[in-house]
Amino acid sequence: MKKIFLLAISIPFIACGGFYFDGQRFGDDVTQWGSDMADSMHTLVERDHENYWLNNFRSFKTYPISYYQGNHQNTSEANAQISIHHAQEYPTNVPISAYKGQRMVGDETYTVTTSNMGEHYEMSSDGKIQNSTYLIQFSKRQVMTPIGEVLINGRYFLVFEPERDGRMILADENGQIMHLIGHYYRGELLMSRDLTTIMPKDLSIIKTSDIHQNSSAPQLQYEIYYKGLVDGQMQFSHIDFINGRTEKTFVFPTSQQIINIEGKNIKILSATDENIQYILLN
Repeated sequence: MKKIFLLAISIPFIACGGFYFDGQRFGDDVTQWGSDMADSMHTLVERDHENYWLNNFRSFKTYPISYYQGNHQNTSEANAQISIHHAQEYPTNVPISAYKGQRMVGDETYTVTTSNMGEHYEMSSDGKIQNSTYLIQFSKRQVMTPIGEVLINGRYFLVFEPERDGRMILADENGQIMHLIGHYYRGELLMSRDLTTIMPKDLSIIKTSDIHQNSSAPQLQYEIYYKGLVDGQMQFSHIDFINGRTEKTFVFPTSQQIINIEGKNIKILSATDENIQYILLN
């Protein structure tokens, strides 16, 4: 009788051993099953406790976010006006000296994107909000873009773009920051009971303008170098950064007062092998 009982016990283990030949795999699957079940129960509990702020059963709760129609990124792309600006490093009609090998003239361009952002918010001052686990730091005039709003205990709060790690802040219609740090969780807002400290106390979010501008970093388009005197003539190098950094050489007699290099008119005041003095005419 004992042999039969031992055999009956061994059969399930043999079966399991045949399927889960790797003990680690079996442990991982059990952990995943437990995690999935706990997650389902957690979601159910959250949904069943609307008086979350009063009960002590859960320390956090998720809230659906009412996203604005077409988030601000899409809105800005649809309504964006892009303009190209040129920045010239040197003033015109002012005598300038340059040594051999030194850049004489260089134009940079940058693009400015003007967008109708709907509601545009900024931080009122430098500050931070912090709880026992997380810290979010802000700088004055930092742009804060609302992605939607959420209803908590009968009040609507603006939900702002999450930080890289998913942390989110909320503010009411007056710009007062909520004393809680939220998290972006599966498209919803997860709130914890862990109260935050806001420093300074008057730190707030202010609405400034419906227009928002972004400028790209300036990119160098071309450069003109003075290469000194070669066989009694002034020699210049023009480098084009737009078309694969191509370089051209230009040579002019020392007696020529006004030269043109790729559309740039330059008046030469004096030129030696080591130095040139010029005026940029356009």
